[in-house]
Amino acid sequence: MPRLPIRDEFWPVPIAAGRAILRVMLASALLLKACAATPPWPPSDAIASIDPSAGMTLPPSVEATLREDGRWGVRFLFRPGADLDHTPRTVTVAGGFNSWSRDALALARGADGVWTGTTVIAPGTWEYKFVVDGSVWRVDPRNPDRVDDRNGGFNSLLRLGALANVGSGRARAGDGKIENAALGHEPHRHLFRSTTPSGGVTIRYRTLGDDVERVDLMVRSGDPMAMRPVLKMPPFQLWEAEWMPPGEEGFGGDHTEYTFRVHDGDTVVRDPEIYVLDPSERNASLRTPDWAKRAIWYQIFPERFRNGRTANDQDGVLPWTSDWYERTEAERARGSHFYDTVFERRYGGDLEGIRQKLPYLKELGVTAIYLTPIFQSPSLHRYDATSYIHVDEHLGTRGDYAAAEAKEDLLDPSTWTWTESDREFLALVKEAKAQGFRVIIDGVFNHVGVLFPAYRDVMAKGRESRFADWFSVKSWDPVEIEGWAGFPSMPVFRKDEQGIASREVIDHIAAITKRWMDPDGDGNPADGIDGWRLDVPNEIPLGFWREWRALVKSINPDAYIVGEIWRRADEWLDGNAFDAVMNYPFAEAAFAWVANRQKRIGASELDRRLAELRLAYPSEATYVLQNLLDSHDTDRIASMIVNPDREYNQENRPQEGAHAYVATKPPAWAYERVRLLALLQMTYVGAPMVWYGDEVGMWGASDPTNRKPMVWKDLEPYAKPEENHVDEVQHAWYRDVIALRRALPALAVGSFRSVLTDDVQQVWVFERGEVAEAGGERVLVALNAGEDEATIRLPVEGTWREVFASNGSPRLDAAGRSPGDRFPKVTIPAIGGRVWREVRP
Repeated sequence: MPRLPIRDEFWPVPIAAGRAILRVMLASALLLKACAATPPWPPSDAIASIDPSAGMTLPPSVEATLREDGRWGVRFLFRPGADLDHTPRTVTVAGGFNSWSRDALALARGADGVWTGTTVIAPGTWEYKFVVDGSVWRVDPRNPDRVDDRNGGFNSLLRLGALANVGSGRARAGDGKIENAALGHEPHRHLFRSTTPSGGVTIRYRTLGDDVERVDLMVRSGDPMAMRPVLKMPPFQLWEAEWMPPGEEGFGGDHTEYTFRVHDGDTVVRDPEIYVLDPSERNASLRTPDWAKRAIWYQIFPERFRNGRTANDQDGVLPWTSDWYERTEAERARGSHFYDTVFERRYGGDLEGIRQKLPYLKELGVTAIYLTPIFQSPSLHRYDATSYIHVDEHLGTRGDYAAAEAKEDLLDPSTWTWTESDREFLALVKEAKAQGFRVIIDGVFNHVGVLFPAYRDVMAKGRESRFADWFSVKSWDPVEIEGWAGFPSMPVFRKDEQGIASREVIDHIAAITKRWMDPDGDGNPADGIDGWRLDVPNEIPLGFWREWRALVKSINPDAYIVGEIWRRADEWLDGNAFDAVMNYPFAEAAFAWVANRQKRIGASELDRRLAELRLAYPSEATYVLQNLLDSHDTDRIASMIVNPDREYNQENRPQEGAHAYVATKPPAWAYERVRLLALLQMTYVGAPMVWYGDEVGMWGASDPTNRKPMVWKDLEPYAKPEENHVDEVQHAWYRDVIALRRALPALAVGSFRSVLTDDVQQVWVFERGEVAEAGGERVLVALNAGEDEATIRLPVEGTWREVFASNGSPRLDAAGRSPGDRFPKVTIPAIGGRVWREVRP
């Protein structure tokens, strides 16, 4: 067949155009193929149906209506009962939803005598109380759902939304039934979403525990990623996946959408939300001071640490070494019982005493000092400040305060002067820094004392006072101001929903913040304190702290801010408020593992509780948490141990009828457990903190007995020397475990990995290290809280050399092994531990 010439006229379109059409058809085919391979978005799975009010039952005193924004409009009703002997003047509601502010939610009295008020609250479980007349805290009498308030009473519980009312019930994986109300992802919380140093993202999802078989992370334009179960938080289970967003080093320039798919048996559902990952989050994470990651804290109660100069003593100071329980004639004249007068005692501790003992602290090995309040005050504890401007004259130079106050204006920092006591404190800070210490002080910004000039002015002039809007006033005729926790001696500043209500109070606190952080005002904070510990910060709404943090970091970006928050503190450690908190949950868990008997937890539960904290907080916060065992607000750890099975910091004040509290000196076995806890402190992630005197064996119930004068070797013998003397064994132990932490950088800044838990033998093994900052070293820690020696097989590889053993200095063979070990099979001493360091070629 002859070949015909191809001509344009033989075709309905020109050849060039036809080729273009062919290319388009080919591209379309490829696009269709790609579309067929790419899952639809959003995923087409059935959407989990969640009734926001499922299971919710409210007490008669609470009404709630769901708002369009997902929050609840809540109406509280308070009907005074027969137990009130008067008609209330004011009633408010304070709770976790308003930072426990007594002022944020005021109720109004109706014609029927019922007090009511409305607010907006996010879903969740919230503790609350009614506050009558600004000082009488009352549990809701019509709400039987309660929880211990840690002060000998109860808080009422409000459970808003389906999630707050979920229980484990009959959950069983594989039955095809999913508890939709438990499903959730809260991207604003670090527990659910966080960035990694490499630019990736850790994403977590919540289900009911033992309820589902699988969870997938679904990312737009990506393949499903199977999530792994990472932690049980009864009654829930957390699932986790790590994802690297597209783009250079992760976090490309576009927002990324994602959601979750949940599987159980034949049932598959999708989370009802489509979440968005914003690239700006990469730079929004918390940054904390590097020095605080390596800090070993020592907490000092100045009045009871050391009397260095008697010239500044108050009248009636008791001899430092006298018997704590022996009363003077003056005390007997003022009251018939020991506890009538002990809270007024003075022993003369001062700044000079601290200065004299800096070498002692350096020899102990601590690197950072936290001083409880130092400002002018009428009390020994100084949490009732007369002034934030000046250091207490009985810590420095007696008699220098009154003249300074007389010529100063609280509202005008240009009129403020420096007293000799102020200068002595700054000299102490300078000397401490020269010796390698960091110094922080207590910031008590929620309340002051009755000698505070602004308070005195309001009490004298009432509404006409220029400070009339500073305080929470309950009545103007006569003038009555709310006192913190009902104590009239501690008048509180007025609050609103954003924080402290008076701009003048905020400005005053800002001015004293600058004063003590940069005393000479030259822009170089080297002459000032290194940070603040904040007293009862939860009583001031977060808005204030966000503004204050910005101020602190503008003065000194390397300053450290730690808050007194007793429970898990996610919202305080998001980079907008604090760097750290006092880690009381660490103390609670450690105590429950080592000290409890009937209520003792196993090593696996200790591991779980501490893992929950590590997941909840940014790592920058975790490394600088103050990991304490006790403090000025608790009984001493040695006394806690001989009083087991109590809730932490509960039933520990004999003067308040604490049932059968053992208040005598603890036996040797209790101090053995203290030593194990100290070893845990010094090897675990976070910054350990020692309450003055624990390292020499001091003991006692809670306030006031936990604040006895420090025991010093050069002042011995003390009255009742068998009870009050420096415990050399305890002191040597603290010195050694502190030295261990300082010698191994991995213990301060290394990564953390739980290696083994044995609930039968009560053994916990964890690994620290594997970061460049720690020199790449790895450290293995094995702790035994059991009363018998434990034998375990360590699931690790490599060569390890023992560097610490609680039963004496390591006895090593040529390979660095202890005689009797068949590594990795090792023995761990009872109530003790061992530490190994990896040997690298």
